[in-house]
Amino acid sequence: MDYITCETRKNAPKINVLICEKKCQHAKTCKPYLNYLKVQSATAALKDCPLEGEDLLSIKESPQKPSPLTVGK
Repeated sequence: MDYITCETRKNAPKINVLICEKKCQHAKTCKPYLNYLKVQSATAALKDCPLEGEDLLSIKESPQKPSPLTVGK
């Protein structure tokens, strides 16, 4: 469960993001909530990316056929 600090409540308590999303009137203008959404969207976009060097390893490991131009030389 993810929590954000609510700036509109007294003493700025931490509140569950789902509660903020469903019940808060200020969710569309709330800076902590909007920052949370940006982080979530960025991590979701990076989730589909390959790990560092993963594509490079798969390319290097695949055997390459010699070019017909360089075989006779």
